[in-house]
Amino acid sequence: MYPITLRIEGKKAAIAGGGKIAYFKIGPLLEAGADVTVISPEIDRKIQELVTSRQVKWVQKEYERADVEDAFLIIAATDNKEINERIEEEAGENQLVNVISDPTRGNCHFPAALKQGKLLIAVSTGGASPKLAKQIRNELKNVYDETYEEYLEFLNECRVQIKRLNYDKAARHKLLQQILQDEYRTSVKKRIEFLNSLV
Repeated sequence: MYPITLRIEGKKAAIAGGGKIAYFKIGPLLEAGADVTVISPEIDRKIQELVTSRQVKWVQKEYERADVEDAFLIIAATDNKEINERIEEEAGENQLVNVISDPTRGNCHFPAALKQGKLLIAVSTGGASPKLAKQIRNELKNVYDETYEEYLEFLNECRVQIKRLNYDKAARHKLLQQILQDEYRTSVKKRIEFLNSLV
């Protein structure tokens, strides 16, 4: 297993299957800007709502290899294990494939993820126990709460400003280390003071 994050904005993600599991996979893909197509004879009511609002495309038919030939990411999420396995077997060597029904198959897996703005923490057990991964993810929510969303925006703005001002390496390191102190996460006043000091 090799951990990696992907930029999939504008890339095609094909989901074979139209049930509740398929629906749960669609949300994060749309949030990441993927171009999502669902291939299934029937779809869940919530997926239908996404189709109606033109957030998702729907190919109303049984899966065929031609439906996913140009997909960057393929998710095999039908209720038929044999079809899911065939999807994996027919995928191109440069396509990413996730098989919902069997974590030992496919070449990519979705970890339990915690997202707070720009902060993304992923927890994976390599398919051994998805429930444990979710439990750890939920525990991390208590440590990395919603305050990190604004804090990461602040850190990003500081990094941009410090780079723009052409500080030398030692000065950059000192300033970037300074704003990792917890007081900058919890105090808006401290953040404003720091940004004003860079002007």
